[in-house]
Amino acid sequence: MTFTRWIRAAGPRGTALAAATLALGLGTGAAAAAGIATAERDAATAALTLRSAGVRAALGTAFQRYADTMHDIAAAATTQPAATLSATVARISGTRLAGAHQIVVADAAGGILAQHTVDGSTPPPRTSLDPDPRLAETMRLARENGRLVAGPVHVLPADRTLPAAAQPAAFDLVAPVYGTGFRGWVVVAVRADELLRESVRAADVAGVAAVVTASTADGGTREIARWTGDGSPVGAVRDTVDVTVAGTVWHVLVRPTATLAGAGRTVAAPLTALAAAVLSLLAGAGLLAAEAGRNRAAASARREAADARAADERARTAQQETRAARDQTRAAEEALRERDAELSGFAAAAGEHLHAPLHTIASVTEMLVEDVAAQLDQASHGFLTRVGASARRMLSLVDELVAYTSAGDAALKPEAIDATALTLDVVAGRLDRAGDRHPGIHVGDLPAVMADARLLGEVVGHLVDNAVRFVRQGTDPKVTITAREHAPGWFRIEVADRGIGVPEEQRDRIFAPFHRAPAAEAFPGIGLGLAICRRIVALHGGEIGVAPNPGGGSIFWFTVAAATTAPAPGTELFAADLA
Repeated sequence: MTFTRWIRAAGPRGTALAAATLALGLGTGAAAAAGIATAERDAATAALTLRSAGVRAALGTAFQRYADTMHDIAAAATTQPAATLSATVARISGTRLAGAHQIVVADAAGGILAQHTVDGSTPPPRTSLDPDPRLAETMRLARENGRLVAGPVHVLPADRTLPAAAQPAAFDLVAPVYGTGFRGWVVVAVRADELLRESVRAADVAGVAAVVTASTADGGTREIARWTGDGSPVGAVRDTVDVTVAGTVWHVLVRPTATLAGAGRTVAAPLTALAAAVLSLLAGAGLLAAEAGRNRAAASARREAADARAADERARTAQQETRAARDQTRAAEEALRERDAELSGFAAAAGEHLHAPLHTIASVTEMLVEDVAAQLDQASHGFLTRVGASARRMLSLVDELVAYTSAGDAALKPEAIDATALTLDVVAGRLDRAGDRHPGIHVGDLPAVMADARLLGEVVGHLVDNAVRFVRQGTDPKVTITAREHAPGWFRIEVADRGIGVPEEQRDRIFAPFHRAPAAEAFPGIGLGLAICRRIVALHGGEIGVAPNPGGGSIFWFTVAAATTAPAPGTELFAADLA
């Protein structure tokens, strides 16, 4: 063969040069192909992360609807007679509960006060709840904890006639009913597959499949629900998100059902590797031919020069292809940054357009309650009050979303600040809104720090609000705010409470947006306050965290730079002003 003759004619030197060229070319091609493949995986992972967030948000919205509906039903059960309660339950629940099977309201002795079937089935009527051990334990936990509790997975009696492989998994949501004392429970049976399917469809999340699992008592996991969307999972890219369900954590595995990277990007890596291999072989063959030609005659030397020039041109082509691959990677990163900017802009625009109509609804509802209260019956007055409360909750949600999106790129105006005076001012504002509660808040001697006064006040306000809000029922909040040196030129400000505390496994995760610890499910909020604090503290170059408080509760802390100049004098606020 010709190639064999080239090897013999080129001799040991020519053969060694060709081998080195081939190895170098194959190595360069492999590195370029690996870089392109990594960029493809990163782009696919980023796209899947956005869809995973959509699935988590869809489930979170569905569970918030359950919590709001069961709260409204529990409120109605404390004021309405049993004769009209079933109709009220049907009216409150409507069609907004994805996957719900049946709603039951029971008194403290287990007697059924009302029952309403949501999915259109006709189970036989009952006069007594008669819970099995699984449901009885869930009801006990709800009564003891005073909050919504999710029970373990089981099969509904209405589905036990189906073949075993077709029986859907279900679970119960149980909320206690309190008036002047404990009154009973609201129990909702939910099919998990229907909940997942309807929630994802309602949120318009496409192109993914999801599998929901939960930890079992023996340390294993059990599948709760599965959603295949519009096809079977493809590729190896996957993402896992956690969703808190009334004190229980669900793990959601999300996989794409379609290729998340463009077709050109998908084939770029193998084509680059193939091109590098071909070019390396050609370059090696050219060197062999050139070396053999020099050994044979001057004519062969001319051919050698031509082959060398051709090899150089091919090398430049390979370098251009490598640069093009790097450009594709940078373009993908820029697209992700633009997507993040679009999401921030959307949140800001939504806040701007929602704030005015929500404020109008809340104000008009408050005026109606004050002006026509005497003309309304008790149920209508209660519904009108809940409309106002829901509008105010939405206003708070919009404000927190806008605050979160703007906190990351706010323009800092650092100045020397008397942290004691600023904190006393923030605490005084919170005490003015305390109402019937009697929080005990002690502000120690805090240092002068260098920070943006408005943003630092927002961090202190969120931490004080949490310390006052997250306490056990019937307990007055006790909060202590102190400071100590953290490092040269830095102080650590601590807000200590005697509240419900934060489990060790949740202490890093509670600062993520929309994440709430299971113990916080019984309290209002959407999980953005601590995320806003983290953004503001990071903008100042500091750190934020939480530690257990000896004797119960938590110590939330953040670091801030010490002031290099004395703060400007301002209005003094003494502890006596907080009485």
